[in-house]
Amino acid sequence: MAMAAGSGGAGLAENFAVNTYLKSHDAVDSLQQRLNLVAMYRHPDIDILSRLFYAHPTPERLLWYYLNHIDVVFHEDTGVTTLDVRAFRPEDAKRIADELLKLGEERINEFNRLVSENTIKAADEEVAIAEKRVKDVQHRMTAFRQRSGDIDPTKSSVVGISLIGQLETELAQSDTQLAQMLRNLNASSPQVLTIKQRIKALNEEIEAQRRLTQKTKGVYANIADYDELMLDREFAQEAYMTSASELETARSAARQQQVYVVRVVEPNLPGMATYPRIFLMTLAVFVGSGLTFMIGRLLITGMREHAI
Repeated sequence: MAMAAGSGGAGLAENFAVNTYLKSHDAVDSLQQRLNLVAMYRHPDIDILSRLFYAHPTPERLLWYYLNHIDVVFHEDTGVTTLDVRAFRPEDAKRIADELLKLGEERINEFNRLVSENTIKAADEEVAIAEKRVKDVQHRMTAFRQRSGDIDPTKSSVVGISLIGQLETELAQSDTQLAQMLRNLNASSPQVLTIKQRIKALNEEIEAQRRLTQKTKGVYANIADYDELMLDREFAQEAYMTSASELETARSAARQQQVYVVRVVEPNLPGMATYPRIFLMTLAVFVGSGLTFMIGRLLITGMREHAI
């Protein structure tokens, strides 16, 4: 079986880490828990010389036996890892290969999770701090408005002063109009009386607006506080936007560092046994037997010659 691991970055360290993990005690423990590895390699059909000898092997013995039945090779030039599993039944070999691939993917996912946590955690904290600052300023502004009874003291003061100015302008125009009328009309004429009523009403309105201004002096005195709150809110909003942008940058960086596994070749069910190699073993037996026979014959011949 072959698999390739890659990432938006190099991913070389993760590749080596996964390959090391597949040959570690942790991988053996996981296989034992999920597949009962000992039972697989102690199946009654396995000959006594090849099977796992101990029913309850120590972790070191089980790891040694396991490493003698798997090969994990990482090719740096291609980024491909080749996994070869040897067992005494085809289905056992495939199950072990499938499970090792799952373990490798789980370890890769764990790497990705840690990378995301380490990269995004600090940015998340900055966003939370900036968001809290924005909310705190908003609460202070709400409390200020409730206390002052004015949504925007700056605008209110400008409106009040502007209204008094408009009324005083109208009053001046009315006074000028009255003076012109008195040159030509009697003081008791309807036109003169009307303009006098208007002048009186304007004076009363101006006085009322001035009294209102006197009542709201406390709010006007707090305009500086309101401006400070507005400045704090602006800074808080800018800090929040900056931290939110940094969070998106951190997430993008985390995505680029994501490591992933691609199954180049899926684990397959063997159609024929790779071991034992019957022809080679038979040949080795014949050669060994022949050599033993020849050596024995030479020894016997030599002993006979010396006996004579």
